[in-house]
Amino acid sequence: MLEIDVTLRLADFAIQARIQAGQGITVLFGPSGAGKSLTLQCVAGLARPDRGRIVSGGRVLFDSDAGVDLPPQQRRVGYVPQDYGLFPHLTVAENVAFGLPRRQARGAVEEMLALMELSALGARRPGELSGGQQQRVALARALVRRPEVLLLDEPLAALDAPVRAELRQQVRDLQRRFALPTLFVTHDLSEASFIADQIAVFDRGRVLQVGPPHQVLMRPADLQVARAVGVKNVLAGRVVERGDEGLAVQVGDAVFQTPPYPFEAGTAVYLCIRPERVLFQRKGRPAGTRANRLRGRIVGEMSDGLNCTLYFRTQTALRPVDDEADLQIALPVYVYERLELARVREWHVSIPPQAIHVISRLPRPPAT
Repeated sequence: MLEIDVTLRLADFAIQARIQAGQGITVLFGPSGAGKSLTLQCVAGLARPDRGRIVSGGRVLFDSDAGVDLPPQQRRVGYVPQDYGLFPHLTVAENVAFGLPRRQARGAVEEMLALMELSALGARRPGELSGGQQQRVALARALVRRPEVLLLDEPLAALDAPVRAELRQQVRDLQRRFALPTLFVTHDLSEASFIADQIAVFDRGRVLQVGPPHQVLMRPADLQVARAVGVKNVLAGRVVERGDEGLAVQVGDAVFQTPPYPFEAGTAVYLCIRPERVLFQRKGRPAGTRANRLRGRIVGEMSDGLNCTLYFRTQTALRPVDDEADLQIALPVYVYERLELARVREWHVSIPPQAIHVISRLPRPPAT
């Protein structure tokens, strides 16, 4: 278990990070400049917090009250920086062995090169390798010392998409093999969702929410987290009824049914609806008892060739917080083509109640 509870004051904001990371991958997710990399540096001993405590497996690495601040070489931390930090004048094998005692270096390096599928490249220098190969060398160097904690600072950001996808899986496999608490920095939401056992959402130095990926993505703690994790549909409303089955929430001229939440009638709330959870209803089929059924028109679209984002304007004004359209809808291209959405623009859509997450419109109190 890695326990982090630190504060580090900078010129324009302060890092306030409180995270517990077990033997899995904890992704530090957020925009550039949010404090993710600096949090890694605090754990590695490359930056000194103003106050707080860092504990790895019961061993205190930093404690401002007790005056403990172990130097990096005593922390047993494997660290892969954004640029990999390889020595250009050393071979692959020499890079992996750097800093190891001579008596154990040969066997440990050979074993690690074999594990990382680098045995044939041991005599080459970093400049002769691809980006993916350099990344594997950096991982090998971090792991060969058998660290207690692994820190990965955007290790895949500079790689092409196919290589990045392959190495995401390799990082997961390595983490399972070594069973290390691992902190993985990224600002790529799809990468965070794929690789994380838990996600810590950062913004301007603060950790806004920590939890399993599904919980963070589907049940964001507040509006700031919802926007950070790709909730494109945020509707401002007010609870008009609270019952055992859930809430009735007035949004503009429409009333939405939601799951149960602890909000009384009259409470101002936001409805958070992920774009992939909005469903088109096939024409000619009975509406039945579908809740949250809306009629409208597709007024815009974008596609990356695999998936489409549609902009939907309803006949009922919903007053979205982000005013590009009443709703954004995400779906695969093959569904777009099968429904002939390029030709047929008028539709009914529905939003299952369980797809709606309700949060208060009151701001959360600042963390203490």
